[in-house]
Amino acid sequence: MTAPPSTAPAPPGHVRPAVAGPAPDATTRRGRRASFGALLAAEALKLRRSAVWVVALVLPALTVVSGTVNLLRNDLPRQWGALASQVFVFYSMFFFSLGVALLGSAAWRPEHRGSSWTAMRTTTHSPAALAAAKTLVITAPVVLMQVMVLALTWLVGAALGLGPVPPAGFAVECLIAVPAAQPLIAVQSLLSMRMRSFAAPVAVCFGGIVVGVALVLKGGALANAWPQSLVTRALTLGSQTLGTVGALDASGLVALLAGTAVCGAVCWGLLVLVARRRGGAL
Repeated sequence: MTAPPSTAPAPPGHVRPAVAGPAPDATTRRGRRASFGALLAAEALKLRRSAVWVVALVLPALTVVSGTVNLLRNDLPRQWGALASQVFVFYSMFFFSLGVALLGSAAWRPEHRGSSWTAMRTTTHSPAALAAAKTLVITAPVVLMQVMVLALTWLVGAALGLGPVPPAGFAVECLIAVPAAQPLIAVQSLLSMRMRSFAAPVAVCFGGIVVGVALVLKGGALANAWPQSLVTRALTLGSQTLGTVGALDASGLVALLAGTAVCGAVCWGLLVLVARRRGGAL
């Protein structure tokens, strides 16, 4: 029979052996990152089965068709700059922001119609992590929208005999619109999380589009603080159509990205805060 452990006090100068403690914080952080990665993968799988890809394909096609018709109808110069400006004047002011709103509503629609959100809330993931993961994966169809706009515009330009390659600035504008859209993605995801209606967040975004266009046309610092105006500026930097957005140079990019960082911190912080306080209740 094993003797019970001694409870007598240790003699002076004697140090008891240390008891093994919990795992280091680094291990815990790695586990959390792996867990959030699995959550992102699950949300990406759900997104693949939704209607977001239809939006990401149809809206760029409508944008390029509208810009091409406008170019030909107004007998504008057959140049890459003229075609790009006609495509982006519609895309930056209306189609892009509307597309993000539709993507947000489509991504959250399964959660409002079924019990998947309730089931996910029974896991160890916090409501804030669930909302953040669902919002982050919306960036994938936004990237596809940009690729489609760039590819379709290049095809149209090549068919019109404008040359084999569009200007580099056109590709830069498509690229920087992705980070510039992060505040808008967060806002629309928040609205779609809280509103069961598919159309209501889109309607709110349309009002934001009107305000954003007014801020861009007016110019000033507020154009760098409104989600819809940020994407308009990103897609029209250096454009002759909108002379108030600034030039496509280092100073214009720094101002845009700085506004994106500040506005993005506010919008993403609001998304996480609402998800935590509401506990993910829809």
